[in-house]
Amino acid sequence: MKNILYYPYINVPRTDWTLRTLLYYDNIGSIVPQEYFYNPTENYEPFMLELVQSNLVVPINPMDVLENPWEITRPFLNYIEENRERLRNARQNFALGHRRFIHGDKFSYSRIHAEKFNENVFHRLENLGLAERTDGRWFLVERKTARSLMLFLATIVAAKTERQPITDYIQPFFRSTFISQQRKREIILAGLIPFPEEIDLFQLRRFKERHSDLLETFRTRVELLVLDPNIIEGSRLFDESLRELLQRKHELAAKMNESQFRNIIFGTVCGIAGAFAGLAAASTTGAFVGALPGFINAIHSALKIERAENVFDQSGLKYLALADKRLRSSS
Repeated sequence: MKNILYYPYINVPRTDWTLRTLLYYDNIGSIVPQEYFYNPTENYEPFMLELVQSNLVVPINPMDVLENPWEITRPFLNYIEENRERLRNARQNFALGHRRFIHGDKFSYSRIHAEKFNENVFHRLENLGLAERTDGRWFLVERKTARSLMLFLATIVAAKTERQPITDYIQPFFRSTFISQQRKREIILAGLIPFPEEIDLFQLRRFKERHSDLLETFRTRVELLVLDPNIIEGSRLFDESLRELLQRKHELAAKMNESQFRNIIFGTVCGIAGAFAGLAAASTTGAFVGALPGFINAIHSALKIERAENVFDQSGLKYLALADKRLRSSS
């Protein structure tokens, strides 16, 4: 799928994972409360604000997407109440405030903005002893309940907006075909896209717009590997497949830097050089004549940079080779 929905947080983090995700998918959405649309500067973290202003992340208000926000959460609340033992343990955990060190600094509760759900959802969770209002905009929700609730919401909103729900944190003990494929995909992308975080986001957007066809080809190549059940993460076949992709990327990058473009641009260089020589000859000082070879080399080098897109490729890795040349060098 070309478009994804990030969860469980509002702000997309400034990490290598985010950069790889921005390069790989056409569009990233994030579930954002309504007040963020009115006061983006005050509410978003700086990096998220830059992503939104660059049109690399699209804010999505769930209340605008869901036609029946109260009705669709009833199955979730029924699911919470079905297992009384789990409910009792969760209630005790929330009340006692035991610390848990999963995903960094999370405790026995998570903060969820009130505008992400219909108010009735939080009232029901309060009655169950699983939530508590902190102010007019935020609720503290029992940690596991909050994670399940955000996954539930992300799945519904993603289906409604034709996106794929994605998180930057996958619990290592959780097993499913979808999670295994996501792990596999992230390992591949981490191996192929080791870019630094300091990349101009507006330039990144322009690069993706210009090379959308190459991105589609690259994504198809990766997804064929991700969806192949015979290529198992961590196996020798998986490692060799990843090594082949990386080798092809390096080969393309090398071709973009070598002198194979000399014949393509020879006429252009000679034409410009001739004009330059005429200018130098007309000069009363002749100061430019001695600089002519260096000047021609400068033109040749510049045109090689501009002609990098002309490299022929059938592997699907041209998108990454160009990204490495265009984005890394400029950063």
